[in-house]
Amino acid sequence: MNEWEEIAPDTRMLRTEERTCGTVYLIENNGKRLLIDSGDGKLQLDFAPDICILTHGHFDHTRGVKPDWKKVLMHPAEFVFDGPYIEVPKNAEKNPMAPLAFGAHLLEFFHTPGHTDGSICIFDKQIGLLFSGDTKFSRGICGRTDIGGSDDQMEASLELIDKIPYKLLCPGHGKLEEKFASF
Repeated sequence: MNEWEEIAPDTRMLRTEERTCGTVYLIENNGKRLLIDSGDGKLQLDFAPDICILTHGHFDHTRGVKPDWKKVLMHPAEFVFDGPYIEVPKNAEKNPMAPLAFGAHLLEFFHTPGHTDGSICIFDKQIGLLFSGDTKFSRGICGRTDIGGSDDQMEASLELIDKIPYKLLCPGHGKLEEKFASF
């Protein structure tokens, strides 16, 4: 059984041992739940989130979305992107990319294409968390661009991410990383 790990106030992550499943993040505030990514469908969640925000359209981040989830947001480019491994849930809506207040959290969205055309990062401005999906991982590694992405777009997206004043990087796979970690 997978267990949620607290990473910040109101914020937890669920990581599995399986490589194909993306990391899922949960923000809970005032009895409401916001999920960032849904995994590959193998995770057993015992709740339906009030909102699910998908960082991009690859199946290991979208296949866990259930048909009864009421609000599932994804960047508009993913609805027209016909790349490999893209699976847009039937109940997904186009993310307006406007700041979203969720209880005490203020989430800002950044379009960060490169891994896919509609990849996004989500910045929790109140806490300083950056949910980077598969755009940026720890230790300076970036997401693949050879499965429908673009090296040029990825380079520009990584430059944008470097300007975001986050404290903790929360990637779609792998380890969390403090922004100014030394190696």
